[in-house]
Amino acid sequence: MAQGAPPAPTASGGTNGAAGTVTNAEPKLRRAFSRTSTFREQLAEQLDSMRDDMLQRLEPMLEAAGDAAEGMSMLLDPAKQMELLDEALAEPRVNATAEERAADTVRVAQEASAEADTLQHMRDALIDPHKIMIKDKMAFVIGVVNVVLTAFWVGRWPETYHWFWMVKDVVLFTLRYLTYKQKGMHYMMLEYCYAANFVAFYYLFYSPQSAMLRRFSFAIMTGPLMWSIVAMRNSLVFHDGDKITTLMMHASPALTAWCMRWYPQASWTAGMSKAEVADWNSATWAQMALMPAVLNIVWVSSYYLFIFVVVNKRIQERGYQNMFTAMVMRPSARKSPLARLVLSAPESLRPLMYLGLHTTASWLSLLPTKLWYDNFIAHTAILSCILLWATWNGASFYFRVFAKKMMQEEIKKQEAAARKQLQAAAVNHLAAVAAAAAGSKKVS
Repeated sequence: MAQGAPPAPTASGGTNGAAGTVTNAEPKLRRAFSRTSTFREQLAEQLDSMRDDMLQRLEPMLEAAGDAAEGMSMLLDPAKQMELLDEALAEPRVNATAEERAADTVRVAQEASAEADTLQHMRDALIDPHKIMIKDKMAFVIGVVNVVLTAFWVGRWPETYHWFWMVKDVVLFTLRYLTYKQKGMHYMMLEYCYAANFVAFYYLFYSPQSAMLRRFSFAIMTGPLMWSIVAMRNSLVFHDGDKITTLMMHASPALTAWCMRWYPQASWTAGMSKAEVADWNSATWAQMALMPAVLNIVWVSSYYLFIFVVVNKRIQERGYQNMFTAMVMRPSARKSPLARLVLSAPESLRPLMYLGLHTTASWLSLLPTKLWYDNFIAHTAILSCILLWATWNGASFYFRVFAKKMMQEEIKKQEAAARKQLQAAAVNHLAAVAAAAAGSKKVS
């Protein structure tokens, strides 16, 4: 073979000698880059899929944020506020005199000034995060302090717990009325539970020696009021003042009934004979289940006449709420069994249907009250279970909120980890291909 002549090809299509290594490496390198292209396509597809999934999840949030931003921009733009106000108020009066036009100008200026003050107050409240959170923080602190003081008071001075309950009632009911009045919900404070609270107060502070009122008050406190915690799903949510007030309205009377029954003040029975004390501490099924039902009948009759006859037009015209509209007519409540049953009746009979179901449930809750009155262990056990139920509801509320936040954070972590794994795999693969190519060059 002459020197410098090309090597003869082999049967396999390659070449002899060292140059054959380079020739054989070329197909391998092409296949490696071909696999790299396929991997890149797969990586791109996975990243596109993840991007589409994230956009699909974020789209409703972005739309809501856009609506909120639009509303906030209008709220925070004084020029836009004045423009809208001028359009609403500047309705020209036909054939108006100079005095009337001047009066209109003054009226518009006054209304614009009042509107500007209101909007400025709203802006301050919305922009400052401290003002947004201060109510929740205060409610949380008050809620925790209330639980601690209640436990201490019941354990240390059970015979005087009703004084602590009275203070809570006065403060929280006053705050609730002021809040509900602004929201058009003040007619909700005419419900049975408020009336039952006041009846129990009358017994405890004005006639604690009365055996009849003692049984009457005990029955409504351990019947409708106590079981409302279960029926209304009351929950121990410390940062929510409205939830704390609702729970207090039902739980404090139930605790007071336990204290007054098993740890009464000595002055309540002072001067009584043994027979009178025995009667004071005894009860029959009729006294516990039938006599207290009279209060419900009186309340139902008065409530129906006042809410659905006397002020019904006023409530509808002004959009006020009561318990009937909140539990039956509100869109979010229509799926409940109670709402479906009431709405199945003719429209004119729905208030009566609602009040009839309310009365029936209240009477059923009175049936076991004699058992609680006669047995300390049974009374303590049922009260503890219902208070634990309210605590469980509060825990469910908190962890439902926290769970959503934790799930969102976990999804973000998993998506970030998946992206890192894909990126690392891509880098490793490309590094391997580059190393193979470098090795091929060295061999050549």
